[in-house]
Amino acid sequence: MKSIILRIKIRGIDPSIWRQIKISSDATLLDLHYVIQYAFGWMNSHLFLFNIGSMKFVHTPDWEEDAYRFQAAALAALGGFIPKLVQKGGEFSYIYDMGDDWVHEILVETIEDSPRTFSGAICLDGKRAGPPENIGGVPGYYRLIEDLRDSTSEDYALTWGWLGFVYNPEAFNLDSTNLFIQDYFDAAQLSHDSLWARDFPVYKPGFDFIHAWTDDPEHLGYAEEVPLRRDVMTLLTYLREHKVKGTKATGNFPRKAIRGITAGFVNPPILDEQIGDQEYKLRTEDEVLDLLFIHHFVNLAGLVVGGENKPWRVTHLGNLFMDRTPLEQAWFLTKFWFYDFDWDNCYPFDDVTLNDHLGAFQKVLLKLILGYPTGRPVEITKVLADLDRTSPGWISFLGYDKMPVFTQRHYFEKIIVEPFEKLGLFETIKEESEHFKGYYDFTHIIMTDYGKALLQFFV
Repeated sequence: MKSIILRIKIRGIDPSIWRQIKISSDATLLDLHYVIQYAFGWMNSHLFLFNIGSMKFVHTPDWEEDAYRFQAAALAALGGFIPKLVQKGGEFSYIYDMGDDWVHEILVETIEDSPRTFSGAICLDGKRAGPPENIGGVPGYYRLIEDLRDSTSEDYALTWGWLGFVYNPEAFNLDSTNLFIQDYFDAAQLSHDSLWARDFPVYKPGFDFIHAWTDDPEHLGYAEEVPLRRDVMTLLTYLREHKVKGTKATGNFPRKAIRGITAGFVNPPILDEQIGDQEYKLRTEDEVLDLLFIHHFVNLAGLVVGGENKPWRVTHLGNLFMDRTPLEQAWFLTKFWFYDFDWDNCYPFDDVTLNDHLGAFQKVLLKLILGYPTGRPVEITKVLADLDRTSPGWISFLGYDKMPVFTQRHYFEKIIVEPFEKLGLFETIKEESEHFKGYYDFTHIIMTDYGKALLQFFV
């Protein structure tokens, strides 16, 4: 096995922003793309392209109808073209964001034998923080640096407000970078034999935890009590303090972990039930829908990683999440819910579908509910009627011309009312079901001041 040491710097910036990376020769160019994303603090939100000789490599699914023009980065192992096409001392390039056009010059410093125990990649060294996204390339970077020189200037205040986070151009954390890289390769390896790690996300904590809203202490007390935030912290704390291995068949939590985690939930679910003379005991996580939802949510958010017959552990991002303030944690969870989570995951059947793209539907929904006064109950039937009037035919009942009222309401409650309540955006009024003993039906939603202040950022 060979390992390759690369020196990567962003072209056109002085003093230089650079990283030294050691990566296994069996890693692909797609792996190197993710390593570069972590190492420079990029957000993986734009297209990329590698230039190697006369060939161009991309992640072909992202390029859609233009994909035929390029080679697939996911199929190109570094050892396949280094040193055949790029020898020691030679260079190739990586371009990220075809608008800002961040060109990374990649120098092959060394090719060496490595022990079998080395796989993946590690960042050996580096200097200075990567530029923020969407600032207009190198010219925009220099304007940003100039604006940040004087913290008392109007330009400084405007720039801080636009960025939404504090940017220190000299900051670079080697240890944190390597923990992110380790999580990526752990999940990449797991993805070959686990359904839990098919799409391990790329996130950067400095961007996802901090926002102008998180600096306002007005809602801190409410954020501390947000049910989803508390339940996520309960799950992460349990995994950090206990060894938990996923079941062999599904990768779900074993029964002991299910009981230990849910005992600390805001609303602990019933795990064992006595019906007549028969006692029905917990068997699998699939029976505990609240836990299953949170487990999937934190996995897709990159806070935990694990799978079939593999240990479940808190990732570096998960540990960073646990160290943040409740406001920052609430912001992260709400942002993930709106931007990266498929709401249909909350609906247990496949007989209903949104007719609009989720993002377009979210804007219609938020504009509607932000028009309701805070602190006053609004009947679910009114919300549904208002939604039908604002966006006629917003959902379809597959295979039928007419949407049953019960199905529409059930779908709305599962993908909106229940999650919004967990996120603290709504409070609800419920009454015991006429049909199912021990179950409750939602009758009203109540927009909270906290929810109204937070939701305005997602319209």
